[in-house]
This record gives sequence, C-alpha cells and structure tokens, in this order.
Amino acid sequence: MPSLYHTPAPVATPFRARGIWALTCFRHLVEFAGKMDARDMVMDYLGGLQRQGVLRQPVDDDARAVLRGWMIAARNGASRVAAPQPAAQQQAVEPAAEDGGFDAVSALRASLEEKPEPKETDAPEVVYFRPGGHNEDEAWDAMRRHLPEWKPLRELGTLRETPVFGEGNRHADIMMVGDFPGYQEEKSGRPMQGPAGEKLDGMLKAMGLTRNDVYLTTLVKFRPAQPRQTMSTRPASQQEISACMPVLDFEIGLVQPKVIVAFGVVVARALLQGGNLPLSDYQGRNNFYNRVPVVVTHHPSYLLRTSDLAERRRLWEEMLRVMEMVGLPISDKQRGFFLPKK
Repeated sequence: MPSLYHTPAPVATPFRARGIWALTCFRHLVEFAGKMDARDMVMDYLGGLQRQGVLRQPVDDDARAVLRGWMIAARNGASRVAAPQPAAQQQAVEPAAEDGGFDAVSALRASLEEKPEPKETDAPEVVYFRPGGHNEDEAWDAMRRHLPEWKPLRELGTLRETPVFGEGNRHADIMMVGDFPGYQEEKSGRPMQGPAGEKLDGMLKAMGLTRNDVYLTTLVKFRPAQPRQTMSTRPASQQEISACMPVLDFEIGLVQPKVIVAFGVVVARALLQGGNLPLSDYQGRNNFYNRVPVVVTHHPSYLLRTSDLAERRRLWEEMLRVMEMVGLPISDKQRGFFLPKK
C-alpha cells in the first residue's frame, strides 16, 4: 500500500483527476481509522484542501460511512471514533452536490462543534399527588382535605369548585372508574348518579353486589366548567384528565383492588395510555395499570342509548369476567342473562 504521507499532490490537474487523488488519500485515512483517532488527521487534510480553494470532494460509500459515524459520535458526546460499518448498512441522508461532491469539511466541522448540555428543566415535570398521612385512614382524610385546593388542578381554572370523591368499600376487590362528574354528581357529591347511576345499580344487583361492595370513583374529580353553566356538562379536556391522573393513581394505591373496571374509552385511554384507540381495541384484551388488571367496557350511560341485546350481552360478559377474576360465584342464571330466548 502506498504511504499516506508520500502520496504526491497533483499540480494544475483537472478537478476530476484531483478528486480521484483525494479519494485515494481518504481511503488510506479510512484504513487508519481503526488503529488511531483519525479525525484530527482528516481535519488537517481537508482543511488544507479548503485553503487551496477546494470546497467539495467526491467520496465513496465507505468514506461517507466513516464520516457519518464520526458525526453521530460527536453529536452523542462520544470521545472515540466509531468503527466503520459496511456501506450497505448506512442510510445516505446527506445531500449530494450538483458536481457529485460532498461538503465533508463543513459537515465534519459542524458535527464536532460543542453542543450545550440539555438543562434539567427541559424534561417534563412529573407531578404526584401525595397529601400525606402516617397511616391509611390519615391518607384518606388528607386526600379529602387537600384535593379541593390542590394547586395543579386549581391553576387550570377550567374546573368547578365542588369535588366529587369516590365512595364504597375502601378495601374492595373491584374498583370502578367513570370519566367525570356531571350535574347530578356535583349536586349530590357522589359518583355515578342519575339515570346512568341507576343502570349501574342494576348491573351491580345482577352481579349480586351493591355500591357498598365495590369502590366507585371518577377519573376527573371536578365537574368541567362552562360559561353560564346550568345542567349541561362538557367533556373533560385532555389537560384536565392529565392533571387528575395523579389523584386517581393515589386512590388506586390506597384501595389496592384486584381488578379495575374502566367505564368508557376516556378512562381506558387515560389508564392504559392508548392515544386515540377506539373502545373496541381495549375490550377482550389483558390490560394492566401498574400490574392491576383493567377490564374496559362501556359506560353505564351506554345502556340508555342502546336496546341492542347483543351489545348488552357483551357488556354483561365483561362483568362476568370481572366476577371470575375476583372469585365471585356465578350461577347458571347469571350466565344466561341477555342471551337470546330459545
């Protein structure tokens, strides 16, 4: 192999000939890259060409791969040169010049510029709801005291003033979560009231349970506000849902249920971080929130809008699944609810 330091420089040669000579030298440099830190050597070499008025040099795939590896290493703060990879594994994203050259000098210099360290404040802030308490009872009491004035919720300025707390058995195996309070819930201070609440009561009765046997709560703890609001209630915004999630997480930690029933797609998306997936994508799957199984089904209000026997049967099958998960006895009569009559 010719010596790198004794490769003669061309004199008054056409650009193409000068480019072939530069490419040969660069290949020699690439061969040295695995044995030593070649970046300084290449910078000196390319800098010399730049001072001679040569701003672009053609490079082949192998040379381009090495340059790209150096750029990535520099951006990631690496101190050593990355080993060259086969050209077939590289993604050639750098634009080629019209004359077929690549501005290696500028690209390499830009890549080696020092990048400021990201500030800690750049990371999104994680908010926890931890009202205090030395034992379980004190923790429940602290939640009721602190939630009405909890700063992350009050700063939104989009929720009404009256909180709607969960109710039922604080040690229940089954925890049922609705989306947000409406007029009836705010008025009574209790979750899942009105016609939809009556449907829920009927569902629990079919399961052999009452409200005192489960823990009922809502994802959003305050009724979403509207101008000149009367009995109507708008859906909760994503910002309101996100702000209330730490409170629900705290509740789940206190109750420690064996299964969570998520009523409706809004609750399912919040618990399972599913983006904009439809409700059907969650149903029938093995879902978990912090290792607690989550059964996703329609909100009880859905029963007010449909008389479809098949849909009612599907919702009931999900409740049968919940009963099986917590070990509740299921009679033949219960298994036959909402089946077509023979």
